[in-house]
Amino acid sequence: MHIRKAISTVRDPALSLWQSCLHRVLARRSGGPASGAGLDVSTAHPVMEDATAAAMEHAGCHDREGPPTLLQRASVCGRLAARWALARFHGDREEAQRLESEVRFASCDPLWLESVVEYERALLLHRQPFYRRHDSLTDFILPDLPDEATVAVIADWGTGMPDAQALLEQVARFSPDAVIHLGDIYYSGTPHEVRAHFLDVFTRVFGSRWPRVLSLSGNHDRYSGGEGYRQLLEALGQPASYFCLRNRSWQLMGMDTGLHDFNPRALADTMTWLEDSEVAWVLDKFQHAGGRRSVLFSHHPLFSLASVGHDSTRRPLAINPHLGEPLASVLGDVALWLWGHEHNLHVYEPYAGLTRGRCIGAGAVPTLRHEQWNHPVPGLLPAPGESGLPRTLPGVRLGNDGLFDCHAYTILRLEGPRLTARYYQMENRLLVPGRVPAPGPPLHEETMT
Repeated sequence: MHIRKAISTVRDPALSLWQSCLHRVLARRSGGPASGAGLDVSTAHPVMEDATAAAMEHAGCHDREGPPTLLQRASVCGRLAARWALARFHGDREEAQRLESEVRFASCDPLWLESVVEYERALLLHRQPFYRRHDSLTDFILPDLPDEATVAVIADWGTGMPDAQALLEQVARFSPDAVIHLGDIYYSGTPHEVRAHFLDVFTRVFGSRWPRVLSLSGNHDRYSGGEGYRQLLEALGQPASYFCLRNRSWQLMGMDTGLHDFNPRALADTMTWLEDSEVAWVLDKFQHAGGRRSVLFSHHPLFSLASVGHDSTRRPLAINPHLGEPLASVLGDVALWLWGHEHNLHVYEPYAGLTRGRCIGAGAVPTLRHEQWNHPVPGLLPAPGESGLPRTLPGVRLGNDGLFDCHAYTILRLEGPRLTARYYQMENRLLVPGRVPAPGPPLHEETMT
């Protein structure tokens, strides 16, 4: 029997940071990861579920259909604490003081008050998001991959839940030369979450024999100010939040779309973009490719069925012009562009000048099958010059167990001038650390030469 899983995320940074602080307090109280499996179980704590329910309620999250969810289960204490976090984040001191008094005297669990202190500390430490720029256009080109190499790509994976470890265990069966994470360590990329939800999980799976690991910045990685992400790059030996990984036939380029999505209020109000200097860096790699084909990685989508934002008249847009227009001159030279952000798997038909755009964000966040946008949102506007909306390849869609969609990952196999991308899915019932089966056949496979 499947139960509602504890980790659910919201895009409001105040609420994500509040979830992070409560998670840290729970982990500290429990003495860290649970004994035995070594998994961080604080996300499954009843108080964490309560906070998640309250955060979803205040963020206006509602399932489109289906069974009752966490949203109906927020307690009075959870609601009060979430309202306090929002008031404190937005500088409403009078409201924050009133709500703090209510939390103190409403017979709520003392854990809430301990989390209030942690949240205050987090706000004091909040900085502008970390970002390292190149000095030369040849910066951030990483040591070569072998001409024959296996690269695993996961996205929206940093939950720290058993699902995430189990998925990585199956990825490890491919003996990858490199693993690229497309961003989002939940809830808000704090240093504690970077350790518990990313680095510790890789160590449990790979021990001391890690492949090369690289991680892009998602919106959740920036919500706490970016210090956790900075520490992650340092631990991985990754020079910056964007990079180029090459061999003689291919170049794999990661871009930082998370930098300008560190403080959104809703998906519909923010269309992220690349720094002008980073655009110049990316274009230079195409100009000096040396005969290599190019693969792009980002956290955010170039286009989406669920909308990437709104135009000036509040109509939903299928494509993000802040990404598409600066890169328009090279989109025809992109062999493959993988992104995450949406917790789904979409293999798109050619669209807006891009031959292969792929959303692979179903890495570890449990998603009810009713929550997915597998059809265009109402009123979605097509990309300029396109007569229709993005379409996915027929017959390629995530399966589900009747309640939750499968999780997914991608394996890139580089063999000289040939690159094969295979898209795998895993049913939730199989996501048990230590008992992960061998990979089955891919849901979809494609080859580029």
